[in-house]
Amino acid sequence: MNIKTKNERTLVNIIKFGAVIPILLLSVIFTYIFIQYKNEELKKEIEFIKTRYMNQNKKSVQDEVNRVIKTINYEIEINNEELKQSLKNRVYEAYAIAHTIYKDNIKYKSKDEVFQIIKQALVNIRFNDGRGYIFIDDINGIKLLQPLNKSFEGRDFSNFEDPKGYKFVQKIIETIKDKSESFDQYYWYKSKEDKTAYEKLSFYKYFEPYNVAIGTGEYIDEYTQKLQNSIIEKIKRIKFDDNGYIMVFDREGKYLSHFQENKIGIDGFEVKDKNGKYFVKDMVNFAKINGEGFFSYIASAKPNGGNKNREKISFLKYFNDWGWTVGAGFYLEELNHEITQKQQELTQKYELIIKKIIFISILVTILLVLFSFYISKIIYNKFNEYKNEIKKEVDKTIENEKMLIQQSKMAIMGEMIGSVAHQLKQPLTLISTSNSLVKLNREIENFSTPEQIDDALENIDSSVVNLAATIDNFKNFFNPNKVKSVFKIEDLFNKTFILLDYQLKTNRIEVIKEINNLEFYGYENELLQVLINIIKNAIDVLVKKDENRIIFIEAKYKNDEITIKVKDNAGGVSPEILDKLFLSYVKTEKNEDTKGVNLYMTKQIISSIKGEISVCNVEYEYKDQKCKGAEFTIKIPFQSSL
Repeated sequence: MNIKTKNERTLVNIIKFGAVIPILLLSVIFTYIFIQYKNEELKKEIEFIKTRYMNQNKKSVQDEVNRVIKTINYEIEINNEELKQSLKNRVYEAYAIAHTIYKDNIKYKSKDEVFQIIKQALVNIRFNDGRGYIFIDDINGIKLLQPLNKSFEGRDFSNFEDPKGYKFVQKIIETIKDKSESFDQYYWYKSKEDKTAYEKLSFYKYFEPYNVAIGTGEYIDEYTQKLQNSIIEKIKRIKFDDNGYIMVFDREGKYLSHFQENKIGIDGFEVKDKNGKYFVKDMVNFAKINGEGFFSYIASAKPNGGNKNREKISFLKYFNDWGWTVGAGFYLEELNHEITQKQQELTQKYELIIKKIIFISILVTILLVLFSFYISKIIYNKFNEYKNEIKKEVDKTIENEKMLIQQSKMAIMGEMIGSVAHQLKQPLTLISTSNSLVKLNREIENFSTPEQIDDALENIDSSVVNLAATIDNFKNFFNPNKVKSVFKIEDLFNKTFILLDYQLKTNRIEVIKEINNLEFYGYENELLQVLINIIKNAIDVLVKKDENRIIFIEAKYKNDEITIKVKDNAGGVSPEILDKLFLSYVKTEKNEDTKGVNLYMTKQIISSIKGEISVCNVEYEYKDQKCKGAEFTIKIPFQSSL
């Protein structure tokens, strides 16, 4: 069995058995990808459950805390109004008593006597668990009635300042002057022994008979404490979900509200979680700094769950007016339980799907393998048919290729013979003329001077040398031997110009050269044929141009390769054939098959010496004139002589 037959058998076996491995591989890859996809889907499902659980519970506890804060603000607002109304009612009652006493006694007693009766009637009035009393001030700021501290009566308090620097008695004086009524807030002492002033809300009403103001007040902290106690009792009763409750801490961390009654009133800053963290202290500090937000920690207990440490997330909000941290939270164990349950369900579901996929993959693999054997048999028969057809076509193509090459050589030979013939005429004519001059000197004595005879003989010698060089160049050009040699690039171009000299001069074509003179080791004859083909192609196009026919030639060494560029100013190659110019069937001139063949052969020659050739249309300026033409670029790896 020869190598060719062995390769054919190998190809058929690849067709027959080669599909099995890819199919198995694809099945494994597909199954793996599917499993990974399902795992990612499971992760996304779990993440969705977690996100949904978090969002729902976060919203729930946040709503509960905001509802409590809103309730507190509402209660404060309502109670403030109630406090104001209560103070106003007490003053109005005192005013009514004073007015009645004045009205009933002024006819029988002096104003001073009546005023003393009014004071006696008002001095013992008490309300708000004994904290509330009635006082009287005149327009000059003199304290006329002060039940809790008789030493203040008769003293001028018009410029008295509370601990904050506020002259609150001036408000009383303004109320008397305006003959009106008003509320005011300031700081005052609860008793004469008390050294601490407390914020107080007071109400004053003008009493016209004595040009005084009757007033009363209430310490806000006393009233606030009562309100706070009431609100805390309401908060303790709030329950939501299964384990939801509201917790409240004051600014020192004391438990104010919690589901565990035994914690109420204790210092939360001393309470640690299982990791030794003071979580209540952290919660209060977090609320103080951030105002509000979600906080994660380990809770030490849970309603209906025993004293077991559990991870918890709470929404905390700081109520700045009272220094309260109000919060509500949810436990993550419900989330973990839900995730575990969902994960088990999805895992069972995906395992069943994966088993089905594996079964289907195996079944499809078997069917595809059987199908591949069937197809391989058909392909093998077709392969033999096509192999015979291809052999015929290859043989035919080889013959056509040989004909094209021969056609190219014969076309170049015909053109070169004509060119060489014209080049031989000039030296032959010069020899004939010089020879005639010598003959005449034989027949006619002293017909020419000795110098003229020497010039004639020298012309004959140089012409013979020129003829020999031209014949050698022509002979070497058509030498079929491919032998590497050392040659100079400049000499290569000189040989090219000698062979094309007649066509260049006859068609008035100017050649602009920029050639680096480098020694090169390679196939000189092949490069000579390439240059002739390209320059002749340019000549054939330039002859259609009326004037200014120019060929630019550049040869340089760069990046370890020799680059040769040949361009003209003939207008360029038609875009329709630019990319196909080196194909054997493309014609560069109408009805001239050889031009396409020559460029095709040029491409083959350059490829055989591991070079590259390309063509493009270029636009440039020469002597202040815009030019356009085709530019051939040849790149050959540089080789020096070895």
